[in-house]
Amino acid sequence: MFKFYINKIFSIIVLLTFVSIETHSMPNEINIPKNMINQFDKSILALTKKYSLPGLAIGVSFNDSLIFTKGIGFSDLNMKIKVTPDTPFRVASLTKTISSTLIMQLLEKNVIDLNWKIKDYYPDYLGTCKRILGYFEQEMPEYSFLLNKYEPQRDDILLKHHLSHTAERNPGDHYKYNGFLFGMLTDVIEVVTKTKFDSLVNKEIIQRLALNNSLASQLDTSNPDLLKSLAKPYILNNDGSFTLAEFPDPELNAGAGFVSSVTDLMLFDNAIDQNILISKASKERQFSPYILNDGSLSPYGLGWFTQQYKGYTLIWHNGWQPNAYSGLYLKVLEKDLTLILLANSEGLSQPFDLGKGNVLTSEFAKTFIDIFIGD
Repeated sequence: MFKFYINKIFSIIVLLTFVSIETHSMPNEINIPKNMINQFDKSILALTKKYSLPGLAIGVSFNDSLIFTKGIGFSDLNMKIKVTPDTPFRVASLTKTISSTLIMQLLEKNVIDLNWKIKDYYPDYLGTCKRILGYFEQEMPEYSFLLNKYEPQRDDILLKHHLSHTAERNPGDHYKYNGFLFGMLTDVIEVVTKTKFDSLVNKEIIQRLALNNSLASQLDTSNPDLLKSLAKPYILNNDGSFTLAEFPDPELNAGAGFVSSVTDLMLFDNAIDQNILISKASKERQFSPYILNDGSLSPYGLGWFTQQYKGYTLIWHNGWQPNAYSGLYLKVLEKDLTLILLANSEGLSQPFDLGKGNVLTSEFAKTFIDIFIGD
């Protein structure tokens, strides 16, 4: 167990010549003005250059219909393989939206209860936490923050605290994004279902939605061609050039590791909108801000960030695997609009400190909102 989590450190910390456009027309009564789409196209191209992304896949949907998809740049700079909307990426913390959906399914089936104490459903809970924190403090002190404010000896840390990023110090008192603690839900899910987490993701998400460009993790060798087409990760150098990076830890956990494309994530988004995977009530529970102990609202719900902006509800998540991948998944509920971006460097997330819970700090998100919502 200890080795299992140490191998995952870098994937759950958080826990980031142009190509053809493919646009989809829709009936006039639900159409987005073409000039708006063109404006977004130009703006996103400029941002891709500004933040030096080697490759970017883009999707925009309206009323669950794709109105704009595009690939920019390259998934493999050396081989000059262009990004397309079907290009698979490591989606980093966008995995949390998948995991929280699985947890809500289990909740609906009465297999799990978010008010359970995590210590009762996590193998060698105290021993594992103690060993990992000790390793951090001795070998990797820069990562001690992932566990040094977490008090596993307490008897009141519940599953909902891990799912809502409120598990540190006095559980439920305050929000603090911690992908490592979110990732601990993996073991709980496997204990209560007696099933490997990868298998659940494959059965309940990939197969159920027929996601042809997705894998539960990079360890899944069932589709060698898909693995071969996985966008390679890059590090941006000070001189503007790119260095090929190492892939993050290939295993899947509740916080990171899923492999998918923009087009497949849009199918997942449609299923969420249409209450195919979970009920409307469960979805609304996910999307609602977590209520802290003092009655104030967290910027995070259950597996999703949530905030209000000019009367609109923004439901979103970012992904960031340092020096590797980044992503952005943004929904504007009242407009039935969704934006999904996937990149093979960290530039979609690293500059914007999105873990604090304000998607408007992202120039990519703000541009999308300004164009499609306006004043």
